Amino acid sequence: MVGIGDIFSGSNFAKGLSSLSTASARPNFELQFSLLQNTIIDQLNEKIEQASADSGLANNVDAFLISAEKKLVRFSNDLIDFTFDNNRNINAVGELTQQVEELDAALAGDDFDAFNNTLGLVNDTVSKTTVTNGATVGIFISDGIENIRRDGLLSYDNAGTTTKATQYTDFADKAAAQAAVDAARTELASIAQVVLLKAESAEKLRENSDTKLSATVLQIQAAQIADEADKAAEIGKIRDEYSQLLNSISLSFEVSFGLADQLAANLFDPDRVPGGSAVNIIL
Repeated sequence: MVGIGDIFSGSNFAKGLSSLSTASARPNFELQFSLLQNTIIDQLNEKIEQASADSGLANNVDAFLISAEKKLVRFSNDLIDFTFDNNRNINAVGELTQQVEELDAALAGDDFDAFNNTLGLVNDTVSKTTVTNGATVGIFISDGIENIRRDGLLSYDNAGTTTKATQYTDFADKAAAQAAVDAARTELASIAQVVLLKAESAEKLRENSDTKLSATVLQIQAAQIADEADKAAEIGKIRDEYSQLLNSISLSFEVSFGLADQLAANLFDPDRVPGGSAVNIIL
């Protein structure tokens, strides 16, 4: 028969049941905690992606700086094109100056075939010049290239119309041909001064624009770095919040688990039952 004493003498059995119940709770919790952790991690990743893409977190790049950078880059490209064309004209003027001297020598020696050959070279060189577009870079000086491309460097009066000369016989006589050569020499000197002045102006503009562009790019980069720092701080804050949540849940379970063990030990351990109690008497 089992009496009351036998029931109480089974305290170790009761304690075992309690311990078993408490122990079985841990795997279940760990499973649930793992599922919860995965859910929280997914939510964390979503918030991090949102924080990374959200321009509202820290968009410190002033729209004016972005616009200024685009304008300066466009100006720099226009200036490169202008400088390239103007430099071609400078080279052409150098060739034309030499060719005009050869025309003068041909006239002096009455070598009209040489004159015609050189005049052909002059017209070919003129055709390789370019009317530069200085409006895009603020250089509006007329250099005379447009005139010689239209009328030729050496021209003659063709019944009241200025016409490009292509051979010696286009001129009324040797004196008219010499006058055309002298006029071409004078015009080339004027063109040379202007294209060189344009080159100097373009170089100064390049230096100024490069300085401004570098400063603008540095300001944009500084703002972007600050923007990334703010985003990193926001992401770090999000991670900390979720980490604290998981730690709190885990800690709460550990505390509960410890209290359950302590309660089971106090209730069912005979050595912990106070002396003189009803349980001691029965036992």
